[in-house]
Amino acid sequence: MLKITLFTRASLQLTVLLVSAIFFSFNTLASTMQTIPGKGQSDQHTYAYITLENGLTAILVNDPNAERPAAALAIKVGSYQDPDEHLGLAHLLEHMLFLGTEKYPEADAYQAFIRQHGGTHNAYTSSQVTNYYFDVLPDAYPEALDRFAQFFITPTLDPQYIEREINAVDSEYRAKLDDEQRRSNQAFKTLLNPQHPGSRFTVGNKETLANIKADQLRAKLLELYHGYYTPDNMMLTLTANQPIEILATYARTYFGDIKPNTSQPKKTLPEQFKSTEQGNIQFFKTNTEKNVVKFSFQIPSQTHNHASQPARYLSYVLGDESRNSLFADLKQNHWAQALHAGINQDDGKNALFTVTIKLTDEGITQREKVLERLFITINNLKSAPISQQYLTETKTLSTLNYDFHDYLQPMKLSQILSSRALDAGAHDLLSSFHITQHADESDIKHLLKQLTQDNLTIQWLNPSQFPENWMAKTPSWEIEPLYNGHYANGTIAFQVKTLLKNSQLSSSFGLPEANPFMPENLEVLSQSQQADARPITSDPGFHFWHKQNSKYNKPTGMIFGYFGFLENPTTKDRLLLQLWAKLFNDAASESTYQPYMAGLGYQLYAHGNGLTLRTSGYNDKQDDFFYSLVEMLLDFRASSERLAIAKQDILKGLNNLESQPPYALARHYFSQVAIQGNAPTRELRELVTQITIEDINQFIQQHSQHFEFAGYMTGNFKEKAATHLSQRIMSVVKSCLYDHPYRHVELKSFEAQQHYLYQFNTRSADSVVLYSLIATDNNNATYLERCYIRILAQLLGAQFYNEFRTEKQYGYIVAVTNQTIEKTPALGFLIQSPNTSTKVLVEEIERFIDERKWGDKDISDTAFEQARQAVLAAYQKQPTNLKEQALEEWPHIVEPEQNFADRQHWIDALQSMKKEEFLAYMRVKVENNQAARLLITNQWDDTSGWKPITIN
Repeated sequence: MLKITLFTRASLQLTVLLVSAIFFSFNTLASTMQTIPGKGQSDQHTYAYITLENGLTAILVNDPNAERPAAALAIKVGSYQDPDEHLGLAHLLEHMLFLGTEKYPEADAYQAFIRQHGGTHNAYTSSQVTNYYFDVLPDAYPEALDRFAQFFITPTLDPQYIEREINAVDSEYRAKLDDEQRRSNQAFKTLLNPQHPGSRFTVGNKETLANIKADQLRAKLLELYHGYYTPDNMMLTLTANQPIEILATYARTYFGDIKPNTSQPKKTLPEQFKSTEQGNIQFFKTNTEKNVVKFSFQIPSQTHNHASQPARYLSYVLGDESRNSLFADLKQNHWAQALHAGINQDDGKNALFTVTIKLTDEGITQREKVLERLFITINNLKSAPISQQYLTETKTLSTLNYDFHDYLQPMKLSQILSSRALDAGAHDLLSSFHITQHADESDIKHLLKQLTQDNLTIQWLNPSQFPENWMAKTPSWEIEPLYNGHYANGTIAFQVKTLLKNSQLSSSFGLPEANPFMPENLEVLSQSQQADARPITSDPGFHFWHKQNSKYNKPTGMIFGYFGFLENPTTKDRLLLQLWAKLFNDAASESTYQPYMAGLGYQLYAHGNGLTLRTSGYNDKQDDFFYSLVEMLLDFRASSERLAIAKQDILKGLNNLESQPPYALARHYFSQVAIQGNAPTRELRELVTQITIEDINQFIQQHSQHFEFAGYMTGNFKEKAATHLSQRIMSVVKSCLYDHPYRHVELKSFEAQQHYLYQFNTRSADSVVLYSLIATDNNNATYLERCYIRILAQLLGAQFYNEFRTEKQYGYIVAVTNQTIEKTPALGFLIQSPNTSTKVLVEEIERFIDERKWGDKDISDTAFEQARQAVLAAYQKQPTNLKEQALEEWPHIVEPEQNFADRQHWIDALQSMKKEEFLAYMRVKVENNQAARLLITNQWDDTSGWKPITIN
């Protein structure tokens, strides 16, 4: 006899669905559900799809590793469908759907439910797609789906929230007023065909949305909703560690009631650009120090060319960085720092193929030669026969990347699949993610024919220097009103044909050679019983660890190398270290590009103890690759030309810091203030200008000959391979080794009941407040005490967001964040507001904190348990790929404590946690004000009662 002792609403729903699924007619199911073919070699998921009676197609994904099930629903509607008189309407509609449905009318009901059950949610509106998605703990999945589905069945679109949400959209718009990409993109739209919807404003603001009464705007929202939010215009994806049949039942149960209205007929889009014989050019004045030029060619849409992807042939060659490539030449001449080639703004009819070049200061002066080299490379590519080598390499790499791609979290996977299926369809969905057949030569040649001057649009981005000789007439400067961008449009003055005729460059210039690093051995080792990393070499100053790990069934691995040498470093030492890493990466880019394209990547980064070198990708040839990088690193010395460029780049970054969004700067300055040893921007600027080539090379010489080395090799590697690599590295570093004293991050001491203040400058007019509560326990908090802060953030997050974002509309950026550093617990309340003063925001945050009470009746047992389970689930979540696991293990190999049980300590603390102990801690730290308070802000005159704190 089955005995049921307790049912929650969610578990009761789940049981009913399970029973209904068991008794569901599998003959009927088989006739309506179809398997999606073409999954990757290492993919353990099962994919299927069904079409419901109302016309909605649901992608069903059984993910055996999914710890939090997820869902996403994509609609083929976006800013292109906005009415001219209400730009941003699709974006506003996306916001409104979160604010109540007939079944769940409370404005914060959905967000609160998802957060309480350990989940996350979001949505986005692009030009032609709106996508909603969430994940949640398993027991809450059925009820979460029910709440989610109501968005598309009976949203209230409550008029009382329309005005508030317009304010939210306006805040979102204003939060990006200084965003350089937003500003330049909006200016670029002035070059587009004004009849094309892509030429319009997309985000929306008060001027475009609050220009009629709320009830009238609601009618417009309903018109858009009923016209496009229809099952035939949607794609649903459900991803969970549950049988496909159960997911099919979920789809029918929760989404079958979406009304089967017929969607609006699709309108034929005009050309994005009006063709001109000379081509178009725009100069754009950036607010930041930026040297970028973009060459965009209008080409036919590639939306439906998933199988062959002929445009990949173009980007493979023009974006190459290896020897004999366009970028390698530009870099060797010190004219460019970066280059990228690829497709953007694909509207289904046309797209742009864009080559973006980040120029050096010298590159600006030599721009005619840069121009010549770009068009010679394009001409050589056109003139040469279609290369079977390039076709084979692009197809092989595409297939390898697909067959052995990293695990995607269920929410991310659901989001991607639902949007892609709108164009690719359900049956061809998986095969659309990689090249399955060689592109026809005629398709490639047709694309190459589009790379002509009459099809070209150039955008030059710089604060003050512009190639006026490239524009046919004297620039006439205008102001783009939405983002206050200064731009000048015109036609191109130069003739590409003349450039080609006068060039002395060879007919093979810019055409890369064959890639010798393509992986050959893709055998996956049998799964090892080795649970933990273990040392295979341990000598004074040298330690090498290994762990065979093939549990993810991929022929991949990672190798780490730690070089420890910094002791009591000065600010100049830290800057020199950063320059060493930056200059080495710059020097190594040409020789490491082909390995990167063949699936072998590397990183060299600086930290408080020295440098860490890391490689990742296919295990075949990776040990040789890592060893060659170690040799290169120890032999490397900087050149004066590249040092000058690196210094320019660092100075531009420091000068551009104030242009970052205020909320991002507040978070940045929190860590700068809290951690000892940092330096203010002013001091860094001065030091950068003073550093000489002798300084950097003496620093490299000293520390490349005296360090401690620790290595780790993990993944699809046998111990024999690790032993061999260890011996090879030892042979080149043995004369350099010593025992380096490991340095942990050092935090400043904060005093209880003290109020600290740090103010920073920003170019944005928005007010931003990051108000933090910081424990004052000498950076020695227990796991349990640090868990309390995570529980607190979980408990307060939804309340704070609903009150400050939804109800009071203080700003678009509103969050409660865990800001714990090392063993110092800290909690931050963050708001960025375009219309509320810092004084009001601080007062309101303090009121919010003071109103929280911490008695037994103030926090219900249910609320506490939900928060504890949500945080516990995050720590119990296991790594889903080799990279995640290796990055978790690596710090414990380097740090002297070697605390491999760190994750388990967190889990033990959360599992043993008692509500009464949590409340007692909160009463001491929060209610009795035994925490320090740190205010990071950009606008506040009233500093009384606050102790200024500096970066040092």
